[in-house]
Amino acid sequence: MARHIHLTRVGGAHSMGMNNGGNVSMILAMMSVPSVFRFRRWPQVLVCLLLGLVGCQVVVISSYDPELDRAATSLQKKMDAFLTGLETHAGQPQAKYAWDSGFYNNYLVELRSMLLRAQSQGANEITARELTLMMENLQQLRLAHEAGSLTLPTIQATRDLFNQGWQAIIGREIAKRRGENLP
Repeated sequence: MARHIHLTRVGGAHSMGMNNGGNVSMILAMMSVPSVFRFRRWPQVLVCLLLGLVGCQVVVISSYDPELDRAATSLQKKMDAFLTGLETHAGQPQAKYAWDSGFYNNYLVELRSMLLRAQSQGANEITARELTLMMENLQQLRLAHEAGSLTLPTIQATRDLFNQGWQAIIGREIAKRRGENLP
């Protein structure tokens, strides 16, 4: 004897009839389990789940740049040597702006070169912002130096300011070299 299943959709529910005494409740239970293939919006749900897992914490940074690392270390040393010279010669002609005007131009050229390199890499906006701030700080230092000799507290504050910026850039490059996750 052959079994015949009659399936009819009535108002969103399935109605089933079976001939020859089949197990209707078992078939109804199997039919009520949602199937992935019948779920039309599963790709959208999957995308939402993946985005939820990823969240907003994805930060893309550039890879390690040894040239940027070397240049940052070199410029930190040059600024420290310049400020040490100003401290050493405080009150003397060697501490006047005219004596060191070439330093500002050369330092600015090197900062611009580093900024161009950082911007060319892509995903290096933090370093680019820090270099831009250093260029602005260099301009403020130049203006203060043009106005007169710098005081020892001003020189120390300037050293701290530039060292903080260079430490951030150099530290980030070292972390990239080590493969560490950065914020």
